[in-house]
Parts: sequence; structure tokens; C-alpha cells
Amino acid sequence: MTNEPDAAGAAVEDSPPAGASPEQVTDAWREAIVARRTRAPEGAAVPGAQARRPEGAASSRRSFIRTSFWSGLGLALLGTFAALGDFIYPRGADPIANPQGQFWLANLDSSNTRDSGPGGGVGLIALWRKCPHLGCTVPWKIDAAPPKGFTGTDWYQCPCHGSTYTRSGIRVFGPAPRSMDTMAIEIDDAGNITVQTGARTNGGPDNPERAVTHPRLPT
Repeated sequence: MTNEPDAAGAAVEDSPPAGASPEQVTDAWREAIVARRTRAPEGAAVPGAQARRPEGAASSRRSFIRTSFWSGLGLALLGTFAALGDFIYPRGADPIANPQGQFWLANLDSSNTRDSGPGGGVGLIALWRKCPHLGCTVPWKIDAAPPKGFTGTDWYQCPCHGSTYTRSGIRVFGPAPRSMDTMAIEIDDAGNITVQTGARTNGGPDNPERAVTHPRLPT
């Protein structure tokens, strides 16, 4: 029989006590081995584990926040400004829809004297596509039935309640309380066109006078 000190410095017998049954020997032996391996010295401090946030996870989170911020800012700017630097088409052509900015852009021609025409306006005009009645999207229709007493087949015509507008957005028929609202337009010296979608003015009889001209615009 040999004695070996355990972790606390106490001696632990390696041999079983006399007269013990085989089962008792086996159990006592196992307990002694476990106690020898796991028992901490009396009075000794056991260091605690320290939890640390993985550096990779923190970096990924910061990157996600930055990406979300700049993406959101970019979308907000796109909703406010619609740059149309390549917008070139002759006066009198059909208005061009901008779904992102939710407006129609028309190049008015004063030589068009039809009832559905620009009403004497010359240059570019941006019309909000929402009907002033209940906000339905107003399409441009080249085969629209003219309201009673009017001629021409090219009108803005609301599909919800039939409000009808001229090329410059003047209301001529329907339950809408006013003409189509307009948006401010800026044209720089290079001919780049910017529609300020956040700068809207209620439509009125002076819509044709709000058209913007510039020497670089096509004629």
C-alpha cells in the first residue's frame, strides 16, 4: 500500500481497506481518483472565466449600422431629387413619366392650340402624378375620350373618378378640387435638369406660366 498526497496535501490511500467487498472497492477507488483530479486545495482561489465579445461580431455590427445609415440616406435623397441630365426630346412630344419621383415631365409647345394642349405655356413643367381628388395615380392617355364640349384625345385622365387635365395639368372635368400640382424645376448651364420633388405647389390656372425655359432645351 502506498500513500500519495492529493491536491490539498492530504494523503490518499491507493489500496482498498481490508475486508471490503469488490463492489465497495471499485466505488471507493473511483471516488478517490475523481477527488484527486478535481479537488482544489483548501483556501485556494479558482480563477473565473472571462466572457469576451468576439471582435469579428462587433466589427460586423458596426459595418452593418454604417451600411444601413448610408443606404437609407441615399434612398431619401433619391426620393427628393430626380436628376434627368439626359432628358432630350422635342417640344410637343408626349410627357415622360418618372415613377421614382412620381411626376410627369412635359415640354410644352405654344403652337399647340388644342383644348388638351399647354394653354400657351412654353418650356418644361413637372406635374405630380397624384390626382388632387383622392390621390390616384393619373396616367397620360393619347386616346382618351374628351370631356363634353372639348376636343382632342391626349389628356391626363384619372382612372378612379374621371378627372381630366390638359398637358399643363389644368383641370377641365371631374371631381378634383384643383388642377394638378406642380414641382419646382432647376436647369444648370450644362443643360442638366433637376426636379425638386419635395417642392410642390398646388395646381392652379397659372400652371402654364410655371413652365421653365432654358437656352439648352430642345425646340
